[in-house]
Amino acid sequence: MNFFWKAFISFFIMIAIAFGICGTWMIQASFRSNYDRELNIRQNENDIYRYTFISSAEAVISSEDTGIERNIKRIVSSMTKSTEKQNEEIIIWNSSKELVYGKPPKTAENSLLDKVTETAKVYAVLKNGERYELHIISCANIYNEYTNYYIETISDFTGVYKQRKDMIQLYHFIMIFLLIICGVVCMVISYALTNRIRILSRTARKIAKGDMGVRAEVAGRDEIAMLAEDFNTMADSLNDKMYQIEQHAKNQEAFTSAFAHELKTPLTAIIGYAEILSSMNLDHEEMIKASGYIYSQGRRLESLSYKLMELFFVREQQLEFHNISASYLLQCVFDLVEIGLMNKDIKLIRNFQKGYIYGEKDLLISLFANVIDNARKASEAGTKIYFTGKQSEDCYKVIIRDEGKGIPESEIEHLQEAFYMVDKSRARKEGGAGLGMTLCREIVNVHGAKWEIKSKVGKGTTVTILFPPHKDETEEISDEEYEEIEENQT
Repeated sequence: MNFFWKAFISFFIMIAIAFGICGTWMIQASFRSNYDRELNIRQNENDIYRYTFISSAEAVISSEDTGIERNIKRIVSSMTKSTEKQNEEIIIWNSSKELVYGKPPKTAENSLLDKVTETAKVYAVLKNGERYELHIISCANIYNEYTNYYIETISDFTGVYKQRKDMIQLYHFIMIFLLIICGVVCMVISYALTNRIRILSRTARKIAKGDMGVRAEVAGRDEIAMLAEDFNTMADSLNDKMYQIEQHAKNQEAFTSAFAHELKTPLTAIIGYAEILSSMNLDHEEMIKASGYIYSQGRRLESLSYKLMELFFVREQQLEFHNISASYLLQCVFDLVEIGLMNKDIKLIRNFQKGYIYGEKDLLISLFANVIDNARKASEAGTKIYFTGKQSEDCYKVIIRDEGKGIPESEIEHLQEAFYMVDKSRARKEGGAGLGMTLCREIVNVHGAKWEIKSKVGKGTTVTILFPPHKDETEEISDEEYEEIEENQT
């Protein structure tokens, strides 16, 4: 059973129960009111008959000094003439509870005579076929004879019960009519409440079929609107995840293709020159040239394998981070790359402020060394590379700036892609494989850092890396070592 029918049936049942309880209570209250009113009237009439009977009996005894029972008919006749009531019977019982006047009632209940006393009357409603009769019995004490007579009045009480029956029938018709109307209203309300859920369901089916651009309509601020907002947020997140997966698959495909291409060129050269060496008689100069090609292409394969191993290490290994003195760390990088730069007549200018970088030492050295190496490849002899470390309030900033050829703005966003090279001929000549910046990106992400690359063609490139602080760890480098490093810098 779907939610629409559950809501409709729930509303309908609640309304039906409410109508049933309220209607029953109203009918019963009306019946009880009529019942009590008619009962009081009949009890008062019985009292009137009793007082009249006592007065008449005492008068007969005083004037004739005869028994009452011989004059009962005359007494009752005077009673009925004074009241002139129809549909009402009067029965007189003597003290022995024997019938003195009237017909014995068909629905008489003998227990009523046993319950009546001189001070309290009794009554009962008895059913005689289709007719309801009210029996009221009271005691009339005749003082001169010191005896009791019982006055029983039988009244037609059918009207009270008929009125209740008519009210019940009328209420049934009214309730059926109201339930039909309420059923239609409940159906409309249930449809309105569930319509947005159906729309949301259709939207979900469209997304399941591949239409990732469709979104649920958000109307109002109720729970269903909140559900639609959450659904749209989920759909956006799912769309982003699918886009990322798609891009990752494309990147993997591009990576595989580029990797195969990078392997093909050096392997073709190595195999070709090896075949020449093995099958042809070459002079000394030709042999040196062929072996040089084999050596250079072998170094390219070696560099490629090292870069891939570093990428795997960064992505798969569990790393231990520590607070490292920034001056010490950057000095290590300076010592590592300085000789290579001097051989190319490029001067490395350093300026390290005190501070700490939270991370893994070897990976950070590889990060800075790769960025400086890229700056070296883009720089000409006689230029400078500036290697700076600055401490700010919320981060430690490392800046590497060169005076090289620069990078076109359209290609900056592609620098971090695997095997991407701005100047392919220069990169291959330098032994590059296009993985350096990809590795740098992974290292930056692992350390929770941020970096920014700005470049202008002909003026150089600036790489800025921002490391967030981490104060819960103890320093890896002692203060004495730190001071010694500072002295070496000066």
